[in-house]
Amino acid sequence: MIRHLQFASARALKEYLEVKAPANAYYSSAYYDTPSAPDMVGKGWQGADLVFDIDADHIPTACKADHDTWRCLDCGAAGRGFPPAACPKCGMKKLETETWVCEECLKVAKEEAFKLIDDFMIPDFGVSQKEIEICFSGHRGYHLHILDERLRRLGSDGRREVADYVRGVGLDPRDHGFREIAREGAFLGPDMRDGGWRGRIARAIYAYISKCTEDQLRQVVKSAAVADTICRNRAKFLENIASDPPFWGGIKGYSLESVVRIALAAAAENACAIDERVTLDVKRLIRHPNTLHGKTALRAVRLDYSELESFDPLRSAVAFRGGSIKVYVKGMPRVRIGDHEAGPASSVEMEVPKAFGLYLICKGAAEPRS
Repeated sequence: MIRHLQFASARALKEYLEVKAPANAYYSSAYYDTPSAPDMVGKGWQGADLVFDIDADHIPTACKADHDTWRCLDCGAAGRGFPPAACPKCGMKKLETETWVCEECLKVAKEEAFKLIDDFMIPDFGVSQKEIEICFSGHRGYHLHILDERLRRLGSDGRREVADYVRGVGLDPRDHGFREIAREGAFLGPDMRDGGWRGRIARAIYAYISKCTEDQLRQVVKSAAVADTICRNRAKFLENIASDPPFWGGIKGYSLESVVRIALAAAAENACAIDERVTLDVKRLIRHPNTLHGKTALRAVRLDYSELESFDPLRSAVAFRGGSIKVYVKGMPRVRIGDHEAGPASSVEMEVPKAFGLYLICKGAAEPRS
């Protein structure tokens, strides 16, 4: 890493990159009095943008069974898909993973970006759309930079509160409108029209009850009788909580504890999958937009909010548009870069578009051939 650099202009930075040609280029999310000072104390920290990292690697998706693998470094057990927290055979946590991305992975990451913007940053934190900078990372997801000056002076503790809020960490539905009232078996709950987590929990319960099976509900509430009661009275339950004002009682056989269990299971789908370590960091180095990612040869692309919906990372972030290259493929799943799609393949030589070949080489899955 070459650090503590400062440039007087964008042109000076461009000229430096042309000469050095690094594999990756980063810049600091922090603002300093003297960015080029060789030690952090001497830099004079002024503040830092609030940054969120949404990475498809952190989001369980069904497609991972098609392209991701893991192996235990202790016992050698191996599997496909999203890696377990610990080896199911020996219980150890030293796992080696090989991860790839596909259209489905990146679609889910984009949905998380929209969720963070539309459901949290704008309505709950009062951040304007123009104060949110969106960047495709060049690899597995998106970086969101919140440029609101009110948030720049937040320390790590304040940023942890923000990260925990959007992730739903420590969420207790009883703090958001659920409480028992004097009449036995009756209780109050939040309104779907409420702001913040109150309304979010109510809407999540409505959506969950609308689509869940009785077996799924039984697993959540830990009671066959309660699951049966709610499912038999599903229409009435939904009508009651959607009314204005909402009515959470009126059906015998279920309790506040049952609905709290449902709320926690349902609200998990509304939380944001972010890498909290990035958000907590007040001096974070983050990938520089419009530079190449050293592990993919794709561009890190800065986007307007209006461009995000139609943005196709595996096409729009391609930097090398012409030419072909011969590569020896050691192993790869199905991969699409631009308009070219191939795989799965292993131990084979191919001639492929340059962008596709460079992607495989940067991933370590192929070697160039003359």
